[in-house]
Amino acid sequence: MQARKKLIFSLSSLVLLWILISLASIFIGTYDINPIRAILSGNELAKTIYFKIRIPRILMASIAGGTLALAGAGLQALFRNPLASPFTLGVSGGASLGALLAIRIGLANGILGFSAVSVFSFLFSIFTIFFVYSISKLRGVVATGRLLLAGVVVNFFYSAIILFLQFFSDLTQPLQTMRWIMGSLDIVGFDTVWKTLFFVIPGCLILLSMTKDMNLYSLGDDVASSLGVNVNMMEKKIYFATSLAASAVISVTGPIGFVGLIIPHILRMILGVDNRIIIPCSFLLGASFLTAMDTISRTIISPVEIPVGIITAAFGGGFFLWLLMKTKKEVIV
Repeated sequence: MQARKKLIFSLSSLVLLWILISLASIFIGTYDINPIRAILSGNELAKTIYFKIRIPRILMASIAGGTLALAGAGLQALFRNPLASPFTLGVSGGASLGALLAIRIGLANGILGFSAVSVFSFLFSIFTIFFVYSISKLRGVVATGRLLLAGVVVNFFYSAIILFLQFFSDLTQPLQTMRWIMGSLDIVGFDTVWKTLFFVIPGCLILLSMTKDMNLYSLGDDVASSLGVNVNMMEKKIYFATSLAASAVISVTGPIGFVGLIIPHILRMILGVDNRIIIPCSFLLGASFLTAMDTISRTIISPVEIPVGIITAAFGGGFFLWLLMKTKKEVIV
């Protein structure tokens, strides 16, 4: 009962936080226009700004931030490692390589409403997910430690290929690739939002349905198995659900770092280690966090827009430096 009250209070607080940040983000921008007055007066420019740019962008930021944070929390539970995130499994490297190849080939036509860059990025992410999983098998069994190591190695391998291709590209292609790799939420209209949700929702629902098993799994494989958890199946579900959901987001936004790493950290510092609370709260706090970071990225030196990945990296790096210094002081005392 205590856990349920804590969950309800936490979710209610985080929903309110997301609403406040989203409303503030709608009103903040280069064009200072009252949305209600502008819409009632039939101002076409205002309608375009709010319904084609700002509101879809806020929704995309919420979906991307929530999904990356949820995936990070799930992977940290899977690996029992607070430094695990969607980017340590090679997903971001595969997405970046796919995007670079699409840019290098010069593909301009969209596929099923998505840009060719997003499609190539998603396909390479999916390939990486299965490739990392297959090379992690040892005598038919996948060890989580080997899975994590394989993901890190594949990321480095992809980075080498990306740098090699960049070296032989013309002057415009490296700039376009670098902007994509920095991460951006620069979308127009709601189509991309709905199509991304189609791929994200199944993975998120799977993770939300497994929070009780994650708690038992944290006690050890043997304990979880004795309490009725199919550990092998649970590990597969978490790995593929998190990877597929993260791939869908990264293929649209580019790799936006640190969201899946710091949000579960912050929640564990505040709420404890119960995954029944951490997993759903990670989505809401991640949504609020990335919406706030995107608002900063497009307004801090307006009208110039900074890729949101730079802002999240700066915030994430600062957060972990503070955490290390705080931990050091506690040890000294």
